[in-house]
Amino acid sequence: MSPDGVVNCPGRQAQLPSSNSQLSTPEGWELGFDVCRWQAMLVASSRVVVIGVTAVVFVMGGTPLRAQGNGRVGPPATAPGQAKKAATARPSTSTPLTEPLTATRSQTFGTWLDTADVSAPGETWMWISSAYWRSQSLREIDAPTMGLSVGVAPRTQVGVSLPYYSLTDQFGFTWHGFGASYVTAKFAVTQNRRVNLSTSPTLEILSWSAPGRRRVNVVLPISAQTYAGRARFYGSTGYFSRGSAFGSGAVEWSAGNSVTLTATVAHSYSVVSDPVSDALGITRHRTDASSGVYLSLRPTVVLFASVGRTFAPVNATSGRLAISGGVTMNVAGGATNTPRTP
Repeated sequence: MSPDGVVNCPGRQAQLPSSNSQLSTPEGWELGFDVCRWQAMLVASSRVVVIGVTAVVFVMGGTPLRAQGNGRVGPPATAPGQAKKAATARPSTSTPLTEPLTATRSQTFGTWLDTADVSAPGETWMWISSAYWRSQSLREIDAPTMGLSVGVAPRTQVGVSLPYYSLTDQFGFTWHGFGASYVTAKFAVTQNRRVNLSTSPTLEILSWSAPGRRRVNVVLPISAQTYAGRARFYGSTGYFSRGSAFGSGAVEWSAGNSVTLTATVAHSYSVVSDPVSDALGITRHRTDASSGVYLSLRPTVVLFASVGRTFAPVNATSGRLAISGGVTMNVAGGATNTPRTP
């Protein structure tokens, strides 16, 4: 035990309570061992939770859509539960943002916005959120959306997210169930530099299927970030294997010790050829923006909220309003990098 009461554990340090910080007897060493063992148990438990949630994602990702109203069946005119549409472009550990698909339209949009921070080994964050999204023809509520991220090795973290959605169309028909889920591995390319980089290869597991569409897709984003005084700038660019390229960015400004304000913009481009949409003059581009706030109740508990919409193009499927909010909690390990969650 060091003079300041820190017990050296394999691969980390455990801080003893201040009342025991001067213990140097065998009992003190025994207490230090218990702290180490307790931390190891927390890390092991968090990894078990990630494995469990990942299994749920794969199992529930295939849950059939449930429709209500006048006997109408089949998938809705949008890809449901996808956390939610390009109009909600906001900072996130892994924020997938997707666009409706129809039976006569092959265009697909998706953007991703993330920081370059990676959690330390054992650092575990959990978040619970809800979101409301509407267009001229659709209305959706995602509640709850649950996610978990865990640092599993130096420069490496894994995460999963799983939303439950309720979607209503302009005729009053409703669908609900588990939405699109994401399993992410995030790797820090550079750390502690003026400009940091990370990459986050991700499996996207859709809750619906259609001819020519795969339920399991790949997202390949790379993210960069830097600081300037009290401001942080970060952005992401990459590709969805279902046919969308994207670029997004955000600026955060620290308004005090516990309040952070943020503004984001995201642009996506559908690379899928769609003669019908092209003939109708429907653009392949999509631009969205949002603003938000993060409130730190303590280093391990952060509240967040955001509001946004689609700015171009403005049509029947464009997001006219997107509101979200929730809480992020550190449940194991130290709170070194608070994730930006949907």
